Amino acid sequence: MLHALAALVFLGLSAASPASAEEQAMARPDGAGFALTYDVYTGGLRAIRFDFELGLDDPGYETRIRLETSGIVGALFSWSLEAFSVGDWRDGEIAPRQYRTDNQWRSRERSVAIEYRDDGTRSVNAEPPYGEDDIKLVDPALIPGSVDPTTAVTALVLTSALKGECRDSSAVYDGRRRYDANMTVLPTRDLKASSAAPFEGRAEECHLIFERIAGFKSDRERLQDLEVAIWLADVGVEPGRVPVRLELITPWGDGFAHLVRARARDGALVFGEADE
Repeated sequence: MLHALAALVFLGLSAASPASAEEQAMARPDGAGFALTYDVYTGGLRAIRFDFELGLDDPGYETRIRLETSGIVGALFSWSLEAFSVGDWRDGEIAPRQYRTDNQWRSRERSVAIEYRDDGTRSVNAEPPYGEDDIKLVDPALIPGSVDPTTAVTALVLTSALKGECRDSSAVYDGRRRYDANMTVLPTRDLKASSAAPFEGRAEECHLIFERIAGFKSDRERLQDLEVAIWLADVGVEPGRVPVRLELITPWGDGFAHLVRARARDGALVFGEADE
């Protein structure tokens, strides 16, 4: 269940990378940036803390993400994931240059690094290494045009903030698996605040489902059984609206991710309360 929730939070935010150069075109607000913190709940318990940092400078962007178990769940299960992506804006398009993720579940660790080359190809390095059979599951012809999950997170946040839209579909390749994230726009809704969810007000919803393309085990359909409702609103960060709530539907139960804190690039608190 923890792995499913973590994947949905990460993939839910990574789902709306722009689908074409025309859709990607947007003005880049140089010098902007923010840090967002989410608490993820399952079964009424706080289970995961999710931190997202984005900086924008000429000529590019830098994104850092960290997820880790927290609360009572964190005391029982040790898990963390850190991800980093850096890239450029080219005529209004987001273009990744480097990506790295480090995943630790109890005593097991895995790191993945992707280097993007100017000719459109990329290199993938994993520790421990992926098996040859795993790598061959994805036809190289399916990879061009896709982005890594952290770059896709960046694209979602910026596209939502600058254009106020959910993307219809996006292609993601994490070094081993290729999948599409397909979204539909649902009507706006007034969210109520609670002890776990400080945001209150009007928010717009993007509904997300996944389509497996390649690289998945044939006996595992889990990705196609996951759904996410992403609620977007303006909380006072530059350049605009960000996800304030995620509702996660999985075969193992439901979960919720709530924005609990937002800071401007200079560290000023603009939403929520200071971290304890």
